Amino acid sequence: MRRYALSAALVLLLCFGLPFPASADNSGNVLALADLAAAGYDDVPDGHWSADSVTQATNLGIFQGVSGGVFGLGQPISRAAFVTAMVRLFDWETVLPEENSFTDVTEDRWFYSAVETALANGGIAAADSEFRPTENITREEMVSMLLRGLGYTSLAGIASNYGTPFTDVSTNKGFVTVAYDMGIVSGVWENLFDPSGLATREQAATLLMRVYDRLSRETVQLEDAEGYQAVTVETPAAKEGDDLPTTPLEPLTELYNTLRQLKNSGTDMEQVALCLTGGGVRTVNSPDGGIEDTDWLTSQEVEELIQTEGVNTYYSNRYESAYCLYQTVGGQTAVVWYQSDESLAAKLQLACLFDVTNYVLV
Repeated sequence: MRRYALSAALVLLLCFGLPFPASADNSGNVLALADLAAAGYDDVPDGHWSADSVTQATNLGIFQGVSGGVFGLGQPISRAAFVTAMVRLFDWETVLPEENSFTDVTEDRWFYSAVETALANGGIAAADSEFRPTENITREEMVSMLLRGLGYTSLAGIASNYGTPFTDVSTNKGFVTVAYDMGIVSGVWENLFDPSGLATREQAATLLMRVYDRLSRETVQLEDAEGYQAVTVETPAAKEGDDLPTTPLEPLTELYNTLRQLKNSGTDMEQVALCLTGGGVRTVNSPDGGIEDTDWLTSQEVEELIQTEGVNTYYSNRYESAYCLYQTVGGQTAVVWYQSDESLAAKLQLACLFDVTNYVLV
């Protein structure tokens, strides 16, 4: 599934890092990774604040210079160029529709596949008929695209009500808030973000590498949380009169709130162990529509249940939790919210972005 293409690897693959794709210049000519890795930029001094990120992004094949030996330090970056770099970062499978989605992004343009791929994976809002590919991207747009690509559009909608530390942010507040809480963006001066300011190439490279570094860290499953600060996210309790389904495991919004509160309180996030449900919780409706029973299932019981004939499985993007529905022998409706590989990946991705890499399944 698109949404957690990176974090699906958190369960099995992230410890090995992302692949190193080849890069391409604006004409679509492929540049050999070995040449990029060996190239130095005359306009990026070793002591420059972005030097490490620029070098890393180049070596990963996510960025390249504007010409031989020149990175383009201080220059703005176009919307098409940023989307292209973002697609390389997430290593999304290329999407090439028969008809173009934007009137100004046609099949003959070098950025066609990148824009269409980002759109298919949620990295671009499809509200307009034009993408404006050659326009330079603003700081606000850059953050919004990246957070959309990470799968946090809904989360940003909720976070928009939390307020930001920046007095000059009036649109896309939620995206800026989430990115700030994660520590992947900062202001330009005290409480100013400069949302409409043009993002520079080195700012874009730094932002992408901050995300890459967090998601490339190895996640560690512990037997228990001894020696760490154990953190749990409460599963909503089934209440009389609730409509099924009722009890998603560790809803993503609650997990985000828990992590941001810990970080804002000064907690050492590397000493946190996130305790997640390993099995599932089942609620059964009584004949009159109320809640008749609630119980917890082990991961093995969940596995056996979802393989049973007549049990239908689903996934909630709202909560980032899997669930199944079935009819009991008595004819009641039962729902089981359980921890799937996808839901675990979604939660570990968010945790990694807050520098939490240790977790326990309980």
